[in-house]
Amino acid sequence: MAALVLSAWLVGCGNEKEAAPVVAAREFAAAMQRGDAKLVIGLLEDGAVERLELAAAQASDQVGGRRNIEIHEMLQVVDVPNSFQVAKAELITGDDSTAQVALTAADGTKHLLDMVHQDGGWRVRVQVPGAPGDAT
Repeated sequence: MAALVLSAWLVGCGNEKEAAPVVAAREFAAAMQRGDAKLVIGLLEDGAVERLELAAAQASDQVGGRRNIEIHEMLQVVDVPNSFQVAKAELITGDDSTAQVALTAADGTKHLLDMVHQDGGWRVRVQVPGAPGDAT
């Protein structure tokens, strides 16, 4: 009975557990705001990480092997306003393998993130310039 009362109290206080894709989307937004390229890469879908690894290998070759370019050096997080704070995050659609999460900033700006479940966790699906299916 006490567990039921505690559970009802937590829900009433707004501490209900968020869906896993929503939690991952919040982590991604926080990493972007901090400019933490290493954490951002850890939250990207496998295809994007593979493309960044290939770009890092090509960059290392271009400097004649004098230096090994790390994958996080291939990603520069810019133009994320310091004022961006996630005020609300909600699961728009989702199943066991894909989801879409809407992040609403304190200023009301909305951002939609496409998520994919890979390697036991939720990852953000992004378009990398030059990727198959990218129109740029």
